[in-house]
Amino acid sequence: MLVEALVQAVTAEVVSAIAHEAQFVFKYKNELEEMKKWLGKMRSIVVDADKKLKPKCDQETVKTYLGELREVIYEADNALTDCLIRAEEQKKKRFFSCLLPLDPVFPHKMGRRLTKINSDMKDVHGVLVKYLIESATGDSSMSQHISSRRPYVGSLNPHKTYGLDGDIKKLKGWILNRDEKEPAMNYIGIVGMGGLGKTTLAQQLFNDSQILDHFEKTMWVCVSGNFCEQWILKKLLNKVNEETSSFDSDEILRKLINVLSGKSYLIVLDDVWPYKNKSDWLKDLCSKLPTSGGKSSCIIITTRNKDVAQTMVLRNTQIHYHKRLGKEDSWDLFSEHAFGGTINGECPGDHYKDVSVPILDKCDGLPLAIKTLGGLLSKVDSPLEWTDISNKFHALTTEGKADAVIDSLQLSYDELPQASLKQCLLCLSIYPEDFEIDAEQLIHWWVGEGLVQQQGSKTAIELGYECLAELVNRCLLEVVDRRWYDGKVYKCKIHDMVREVIIKIAGEEEFCIFNEQGKLMQKHEQDEQKPRWFSISEYMDDDKKELENNPKLRTFFLMSSPPNNFGKNFGFLESLRVLDLSYSKVVEDSSNPSPVTCAEDLFSYISSLKRLACLNLSGTQIREVTSSIQKLLNLQLLVLKGCKNLVKIHPSIKCLKRLIVLDLGDCPLDCLPKGLGSLRLLQELTGFKVVNPAKTQGCTLRELKELKELRVLRIVLSADTEISQDEIGILSSLRFLKVLTIDAEECKENKTLSELDNLQMPPNLRELYVRNYHSRTMPNWFHPAKLSRLQYLCVENCDIVRLTSDQSTWKNVEGLCLKFLGFEEDWENLRKILPALSYMEISSCFKFKNFPCSVDQRGVWTKAKLISME
Repeated sequence: MLVEALVQAVTAEVVSAIAHEAQFVFKYKNELEEMKKWLGKMRSIVVDADKKLKPKCDQETVKTYLGELREVIYEADNALTDCLIRAEEQKKKRFFSCLLPLDPVFPHKMGRRLTKINSDMKDVHGVLVKYLIESATGDSSMSQHISSRRPYVGSLNPHKTYGLDGDIKKLKGWILNRDEKEPAMNYIGIVGMGGLGKTTLAQQLFNDSQILDHFEKTMWVCVSGNFCEQWILKKLLNKVNEETSSFDSDEILRKLINVLSGKSYLIVLDDVWPYKNKSDWLKDLCSKLPTSGGKSSCIIITTRNKDVAQTMVLRNTQIHYHKRLGKEDSWDLFSEHAFGGTINGECPGDHYKDVSVPILDKCDGLPLAIKTLGGLLSKVDSPLEWTDISNKFHALTTEGKADAVIDSLQLSYDELPQASLKQCLLCLSIYPEDFEIDAEQLIHWWVGEGLVQQQGSKTAIELGYECLAELVNRCLLEVVDRRWYDGKVYKCKIHDMVREVIIKIAGEEEFCIFNEQGKLMQKHEQDEQKPRWFSISEYMDDDKKELENNPKLRTFFLMSSPPNNFGKNFGFLESLRVLDLSYSKVVEDSSNPSPVTCAEDLFSYISSLKRLACLNLSGTQIREVTSSIQKLLNLQLLVLKGCKNLVKIHPSIKCLKRLIVLDLGDCPLDCLPKGLGSLRLLQELTGFKVVNPAKTQGCTLRELKELKELRVLRIVLSADTEISQDEIGILSSLRFLKVLTIDAEECKENKTLSELDNLQMPPNLRELYVRNYHSRTMPNWFHPAKLSRLQYLCVENCDIVRLTSDQSTWKNVEGLCLKFLGFEEDWENLRKILPALSYMEISSCFKFKNFPCSVDQRGVWTKAKLISME
């Protein structure tokens, strides 16, 4: 269970509170110190308790105890949040001294509340310790770790390959057609999600007659989950008919080197996982094995983790990203297993084929799922039963009829290194099947719920993208759209079979509730249990779309038209941390009357959600952010991008002192309200309009000087922008700023552009985006000497004819994007001034010369790398 992640998150909150909120901590110092102590004890005991879930006999007992602990931890989180909110209210009242003093009863009630939470934690801890001691005494074997082995479902006809012919040809070329000038050792990684057929592909290569003739020695070792170097080395020796009684890894390695010296050999390490205690063991092994002067040798690994394959990198590693089967190959493989007992393995009738199609769609080209479900259906004779199975596909996983698939994919989940990362993955369970998930939206959810928190100089948003990359690298998420320069993910989706795994776990962890069809429910049909995460989408039945009262609900997404009771019961969602109404019709427009008719009503409802940390209203029809926004004192992320009718934001937004993200991109605001500089924790600000201070009462550029924590800033130059002399150095004072966008779309005056010349840039800028800059030369500050740390540059829809007036070298720029430019440049010359360039994207740059790809449409160039990318 994921109580460990909750304990860790709340512990971080307590530590942060003790460190930074001195005034309110003074009132509850003893209680918070006590809570910190019990949380520390809980974290260690939870890990031991979680292991007790392995034996069937202990599952229900331990789940009950951990369930009780989970409720206590959530209550602790609510109490801490309430303390922080009250602290913000006190600060606000000191500012508005005319208001009446706060209720003096609150400190007394909160003190009793914290004391009870600590008492409850102590009680649960005592019960768990006693139970674990008794269990250990009764069965000492329980403490041993039992490693799950991935199932293998073989083909009925091992000589048949489905969809592998092209891959086999490609990899054989890598193995056999080596240039004599190349090094004598070849390293190949086969990467893909569980059940994709990586092992099958490696077996086809390992047993190929051409490959067998090419190598003098061949060795295959299945590594799997728990392993050690010594065990692998012994297995390799055994494969070449050598034995050893030694327990010393170095001695075993020396013996293996002696056996392989002067020979060509093929080694396949199947199902390699990250080695927790020594991340570079694979690279060490590859570097120590001998090479021969004759035929080249080869080491192949199969893995679910791209990072594992990349650790092999010495000089010439090649990585093959294994893909799912196409529809035709999927049908052929399914037919072999479902109809293998019939004449020629053919489908016995159209009805069987019709009901097979939706099942195959669910498998989505995953060979293990196709084989498993085909084998299951081969035992069912009645076409009617096939139809029932097709209609209740989700029940196959919950009833254990697809254990081979679920167990295989759950290994990837179980091997995630942190409990918080597991919980981040489970968040995807609320999205409908085949849904393209916006990465930024997902990460904002993680941050709003506290699943990802700032660590040192890395912000929570930055760590969120690292978590997302980790899930992608482990083949648990599929990338739909990314920035290829550095792999940053913009959109992703999840395979239906992986979704089956995580909705199963999310249900067990009581985050969500699902019915037999795998659809979200608002309460359990038997025990009235309610979820902590819920979304309403167009895929739900209309009678299920009403939003019920749920004091436990922490995250709510609206992905369709709002229900009739929408907003009116928000007061009963007292634990809500994340509210995402993006691109939904929550406010009436001319074409569609809505349950909420105006922004004032909407913000009135939302303002009752006192603990709300993340609010996303992107793409809605709101025209104004009203004064009631100031009641959301716990709000940390406010996302309003693409609100095409938004023309006013009430100045009370400056009361939201905990804001770290404010996104107003693509909103028709004349200016932002004055006082924005008081939001000292702000890390990302998008849509800041640079205005003329003499013509407006809005926020000016000089206020940004106070935003010392800014990492991302996207500014827009307005039609009457003026930059005064005292504002020229403002950006240079933002020492943490890494990403800067300057959009001059509304700026038509040459005078403003000339003022822009004098700006001083942030010292640590990594990414720069310049858009709609209508001048033939870039600003004076656009020079390697003043942007010495720049790594990525994007220039769009500008009138420039050169990047710089001289031939200065940009030593650190690795990524470049050029769009809609009258750019009179030559590719070879560009590469001289950008020697580190490894990625370039270009489109509609008709005057650019000698580029290896198209410059009219979208052309992409990547530098030849040791690791191929797909």
